[in-house]
Amino acid sequence: MPMPATRSAFGGGRGFARPTALAAAACLLLVGSPLIAWTQADKGVVSISNEFIKIRVNAGPENAGRFAVGTTGGDPTRASDDNKVLIYGSSEPWTSYTTVFVDGKSWIFGGPTEKRAGKSGAYGTVTQPPTASEGAKIVCASRLGPVEVTQELGFARSITTRMLDTARISYTVANKDSAPHAVGLRITLDTMLGDNDGAPLRIGDRAVTAATSLSGAALPDYWQAFDSLSNPTVTAQGTLRAPDVRSPDRMIAVDWGTAADHPWDFDVPNRDFTRAGEAELDSAALLIWDPQPLGTGETRTYTTFYGLGGITLSPGGLSVGVTAPAEVSLSYAEVQPFSVVAYIENSGGFEARDVAATIELPTGLTLVGGANPSRAITSVAPKGTTSAAWMVKPDGKQAGALKFAVTASSSNVEPNRVEREILVHTPPALGIRIEAPAALDVVNNRYSPNPFEVKAIVTNSGTLPAQAVTAVIALPPGLELVEGEKPVLGVKTIPAEKSNAFVWRVNATGLHIGALAYQVSAESPVAKPAQAKGAISVPMLTPELRFFPEAQTVPLKVNDEAAIIPIEVRLSPAREFFGARFTISYDPKVIEPLFTSRGVAFVEQGKLLSPWNSGAINHAAGVIGRVEGLRGDAPPLTMLNASLFMVTFRAVAPGTSPLVLKEVEVLGTGGAKIEFKQFDGAVTVAPAP
Repeated sequence: MPMPATRSAFGGGRGFARPTALAAAACLLLVGSPLIAWTQADKGVVSISNEFIKIRVNAGPENAGRFAVGTTGGDPTRASDDNKVLIYGSSEPWTSYTTVFVDGKSWIFGGPTEKRAGKSGAYGTVTQPPTASEGAKIVCASRLGPVEVTQELGFARSITTRMLDTARISYTVANKDSAPHAVGLRITLDTMLGDNDGAPLRIGDRAVTAATSLSGAALPDYWQAFDSLSNPTVTAQGTLRAPDVRSPDRMIAVDWGTAADHPWDFDVPNRDFTRAGEAELDSAALLIWDPQPLGTGETRTYTTFYGLGGITLSPGGLSVGVTAPAEVSLSYAEVQPFSVVAYIENSGGFEARDVAATIELPTGLTLVGGANPSRAITSVAPKGTTSAAWMVKPDGKQAGALKFAVTASSSNVEPNRVEREILVHTPPALGIRIEAPAALDVVNNRYSPNPFEVKAIVTNSGTLPAQAVTAVIALPPGLELVEGEKPVLGVKTIPAEKSNAFVWRVNATGLHIGALAYQVSAESPVAKPAQAKGAISVPMLTPELRFFPEAQTVPLKVNDEAAIIPIEVRLSPAREFFGARFTISYDPKVIEPLFTSRGVAFVEQGKLLSPWNSGAINHAAGVIGRVEGLRGDAPPLTMLNASLFMVTFRAVAPGTSPLVLKEVEVLGTGGAKIEFKQFDGAVTVAPAP
């Protein structure tokens, strides 16, 4: 295949970059299985490579940040694609460039240029020259007006080969201004296949050989380019859609000259990939993210992928190649279809007539919408290539490594058949196992252990990681989370066949007894929710009648607020509480009651309940006699700490006054007596300081 004509950097063409001697230090890094090498140069280029591809970035200062991609070993099964060009510019890249569109102005990322590509755009300042890191990526940054843009180039796995034979091309734009701006981005890829600078772009079942604009549903998941099926040199692939990646809004296939002269939009010309006024084919792919508002301090990342494509080939009179994702995933919510594309080349010297392509799917894969598995193509000229495409989806009947086939047939050429394997992953499957006490003990009228732990072991039994997993505990009345604990706990990811423990600390209040059931749920955006139920046996605690505070010391300061001593009588826990009667005795030489009042146990929705008797104060005898309260027509009360009665004393003289409950009755539903434990209190009055 003839080499493209030499193209001038200033005129109609682009020209070959001049080689530059590099004074560089080379290092090696093993990342996963591929052997990664990176070279950091002061001048010329910065590059990283593995056994499949090499990424080069112009070190600048002129054209700093512009990049090229080529193969090293390429496809391990094919020697013909070793050391080939995928993006033009193997020595000093400059023809591929990136435009950042800010409020209608085209800024060109990286260093300034004196050459054709993007020369008409505005330029900012390179804030970080291209630098290769041990993380096997090359980073470069520029300040373009109000935004800071960081370019990262590294390796990624191809969706059709599962190899690290693809360049991940990523830009993060940060708004450094105090006002919002409308920001878009365009990546111009000067595509080249070895020596072929104008190969058709294969998009679905189309061979794009002329300027074409695609958007919306017409935008493919990926596109490919190759020179021949029967004797391929190199196969390139651009991937537009991937998980957690913002796909471009538009893709334009056009001649490189038009792309070089127009940094943003232009009228798509009605011609093939020949540059205006010239004779050589020269294709380029433009990936465009339309402007969207970017607020102050906000960032946005744009990513695409370009590298080798995976096509399974069967040479013959009708050479057949099939491409499809190497792996797909089932989803519990919505199964995403994928495209299978068959390329058919008439390798003979005469026309192939009545050509048809038929797909054969195994159990576990099905055609979307019940489509016809056969595609009629009519005739294919000698050395001509055609294609057929199907939308396929996993149906859940079978997963794992599944083989499908495409057969090409003709009325006058021998048929041919090719098989390709696809790995269908089962979705994440969440399961929950609960570890917690089955029952609580009672020690000294207290639950033990209390608080206790509820541990939920959430396991992902699928073949894909479960992302953004959350676990939620729902507790019944009588159980509550320890203060500060959250009912919802999260983890970023639970890998396939792995587990994560979520732990809550829970208190039993004693308000409800018996087998108390609770539930734990686990959710992920990519998995069906899971639930598990647990129960704990909570025994009855004997209610305790206490003074609050039980004991306190106050200074003697006559006629001063510090001498005021508020005391409550509390019942804990109060279960089905209806009323109480008691008398309080104290030492009149030490303290004196000022007034008494009812507690919240005898107030319902702001209404004072009756009958109520606040008791008679006999200070000489040191008695508050016959305090009595009933809830009347209100329902019985259940609460952890019920305030029954409040009395406010004042300090009289130094000493300690016992506080004693006498003649006590605690009543439950229907006026039945409730068994309880009684605890006396005390107040100590200290001498005045």
